[in-house]
Amino acid sequence: MTNSVKLPPVPAKRYFSLEEVCRLAAVKPAQLAEWQRRHGSIGGRGGSRFTRLDVMKIRQLQHGIADVFTHDGLDADGNPAIGADEMRDELEKILGKIEKTLAN
Repeated sequence: MTNSVKLPPVPAKRYFSLEEVCRLAAVKPAQLAEWQRRHGSIGGRGGSRFTRLDVMKIRQLQHGIADVFTHDGLDADGNPAIGADEMRDELEKILGKIEKTLAN
């Protein structure tokens, strides 16, 4: 899986705020917070100061963090990522493939 997001260069600083980290990693603060809640803390000093190494880790995980809401069927704004009819059609296709595989 490739990441097509062009990230800005990381400034030569010792500590970064949450807002700076999110800007440098192209993720929203709510997405990062939810990802950390589910998977454990990436870093940060007291939750508001991140080191350069923390920034680099978060940038490497950016794709997974940015997709955190989509995995629950919601997009980054909290809206349904797929409609009910579209979901039903996709599930029927998957079920058809499973039935075809099991029949062989």
